[in-house]
This record gives sequence, structure tokens and C-alpha cells, in this order.
Amino acid sequence: MTEKIYLKNPYITEINARIIEKKYNNNKFHLKLDRTIFYPNLAGGQPRDKGTINGIEVIDTYEENNDIIHIINENIDNSKVQLSIDWDTRLDHMQQHTGQHLLSSVFYKLYSAETVGFHIGEDCVYIDITLPKLEREDIKRVEIVANKIIYSNFSINTYIVQKNDLTKIPLREKPIVDSNIRIVEIDEIDYSPCCGTHHRNTGEIGMIKIRKWEKYKGNTRVEFVCGNRALKNYSQINSQINDISDLLSTKDTDVYEKIEKLYTQKEELEKENIALKKELLKYRCEKLINKEEF
Repeated sequence: MTEKIYLKNPYITEINARIIEKKYNNNKFHLKLDRTIFYPNLAGGQPRDKGTINGIEVIDTYEENNDIIHIINENIDNSKVQLSIDWDTRLDHMQQHTGQHLLSSVFYKLYSAETVGFHIGEDCVYIDITLPKLEREDIKRVEIVANKIIYSNFSINTYIVQKNDLTKIPLREKPIVDSNIRIVEIDEIDYSPCCGTHHRNTGEIGMIKIRKWEKYKGNTRVEFVCGNRALKNYSQINSQINDISDLLSTKDTDVYEKIEKLYTQKEELEKENIALKKELLKYRCEKLINKEEF
């Protein structure tokens, strides 16, 4: 069984390991190592890490019978290898995944809403929660509570329990395994079974920003971003608002009112235009009739 270093310490980005099995399938090499820092793709919904083995790009990773298989395009002759992962990718996945745990917990505590779907995409993250409807005030309330927990910098711990221990833990959701169940606990705030990489403190999430929400199959899909993604999203929106503000020669805080005014004027002009076209058509028709009479 591959020793999963990323579960013990997700902050390690380089280690040495040993190849214990190598297979050649579909013009690619599949490596099984004695230990790894590479997270397997979509295990528990989390995307894989990016990185290299002996400088060769790892193009995919997957879990097979408690072993982590690493796929590369080039052969490696030595049994001893050096593993290196991209820290920016790891940090991003940790921020989004830990942020998801926290956001799901807040929805559960405030509205008894369970999370029934979860996806980390390249640009955003979403959860599906068991609420048929959400109002803007609900979203504001959830964001305030979630970010207060982040700023309070509560500790996050992970540990292994057995099935008979679960009665002592207020789990937010049921585990999908029956033994060696890994729990991610946010300082008595949230308890969730999970095999992903997570921060040690909530402050490392940075912040959570809900971007939009919509009805989805009787539930509500909530799209959000955390940490560096939230900062990037804010920077993009701020830049766009400033450009629009300059275009309209108005303050950024007055952009919506200015656009609303322009939109109202446009609709009034369109109505006037339609009325004028009708008058013109009527005039032309009368002119043609008069011409025929003479």
C-alpha cells in the first residue's frame, strides 16, 4: 500500500520515494511508489496535484486498491525517484476544499441544509444544497458567518476513527467507508469524513465569496470561490467596474444607477421609435391612397 504523505502533511512539496511496480499501458508508464505526495485525481471530488517525478511531468494520478498510480510519458530506469508537486495548485485545492467544508457547515447550521453535490472546477467551486430557494439576505448572512470563522483562525484537525466511534462524533454527513474513517474537524464547528488535503487553520482559507446561486433539480446550486481565487475574482470585477465608471463618467458606487437610467432612456426611445414608425407608415399609406385616387 502506498504511504499517502499528503494526508499526514499536505504542506510537503518534495520527497524521495521508491518505485515498487511499473507497467506500460497505452504508450504510458504507470508507476506505483512506496510513498507519494501526489493527490489522486477526483478522489473525494478533489482534482489531482500537478508536478514531476525525476523532472518528468506526471500527467495523471489515480487510486487503485489503496495504492496511488502515477502516469508519465517517459521511462525511468532508477528505482529511487524524486517527487515534486506544484505548490500553487496544492494551495488552491486546499483553499477551495476546506472552504467548501466550512460553507457547507454554515448552510447546515443556519438552515439545516445538507450538501448533496460538490465540484471543484478550474475557475469556481459549487455545492448543491437541499434548499429549494435562497434570498439575497440569506447569502449575505452565510457569507458573514463563514468569513467570521475564517478570520477567527480556528484550528483544523484530521484523525482516523473506526465505525463504532462514530456515535460520539456529530458528523455532518455519513462516511462512504466502514473502517479507518478519516475525519476533518474544524474546531468543534464541523465534523466531516474526508480524504482530501486541508489547511491546519481556517485563516489559511483567506475568504469565501459566493458568486451566484440558482435552482437545480429541486435544490439550490451555490457557486463560490475561496482564497486566491476570491482575490482574483474581486480584481477582475473591480477592474471592469472601474472601466465602466470611466466610460460613463461616474463614480464606481453610482454605476448601477447610471446604467439603470440609461436602460430606462433606451426603452423610452425604443417606444418613441416604434410610435414614429407607425406614424410614418400611416402617412405613406395615406399618400399612396391619395395618389391612386388622382
